[in-house]
Amino acid sequence: MPEYIGEDGSFTEDFKTDLPGMLGDDYYNDPEKQQPTKYFENVKDIAALAKRALNADRTISRHGEALKKATEGMIRIPGEGATPEEIVAYRQAQGVPESPDGYELAIPDGDKDGFEAIAKEVKAAAHEAGIPPSKLSAVWGKVVTALGAQTQALEAKGQEMLAADIQALKDGKKEKYDSFIQDTNKVAAHFDVKGDPTLGTTDNLMGSNFMKLMETMGIKDTPVVREFLGAIGPLVLEGKTTIGAGSQQSEPTGVFNYEDDAFGRPIE
Repeated sequence: MPEYIGEDGSFTEDFKTDLPGMLGDDYYNDPEKQQPTKYFENVKDIAALAKRALNADRTISRHGEALKKATEGMIRIPGEGATPEEIVAYRQAQGVPESPDGYELAIPDGDKDGFEAIAKEVKAAAHEAGIPPSKLSAVWGKVVTALGAQTQALEAKGQEMLAADIQALKDGKKEKYDSFIQDTNKVAAHFDVKGDPTLGTTDNLMGSNFMKLMETMGIKDTPVVREFLGAIGPLVLEGKTTIGAGSQQSEPTGVFNYEDDAFGRPIE
């Protein structure tokens, strides 16, 4: 039988030769068995081996205590089969509010009603998923930025289409465009409501508000509005309708005496 320990307590050559067989796969640091351990290179005898084993045990013990102290009080992440109490404890530790209304999301200026409706749905989804407020705020900021950019792009596209429509109207009317605008302005001015002291109404109230509204919407010179005013112009200016009956009549500049009417139909 081979001798592994000499008379002075040191390991013999037989020990070094048979060590790979005694340890098996543990003798190697890789699955391909290309990297033998160097653990025993400086271990010459039983005393050195015992000392190394003792130091390793103490190191593991110290790390274990440090890990236990570091993780003390930490909330366990609920896994499959977690109890309701564990889930509630985890959500509370993350700062998840008791209800969706507990989230605070900044609503940007502008379309406040639209953003508030979106925020309400986002809060409900976040609460159901147990998302912490800090993470939700970060996501919400990106959502607001994306929606704002999308809205600006849509507005820019709308302005582009609006400008194209107005240009089409100018191209269609050609040199008569300016007089057409003047006369349709007169038609709009005849949209009035009879003065009623009990209601505080005055003449031309509807006319002024109508054009102000169209201008606020940015559509007062669009073909739809102007062709509408042009179509009803003869009735309003000639007093053949109750619209404008209470205001002073004025003669059109001839814009409605085109060879074609506002809808392109030949005038008889």
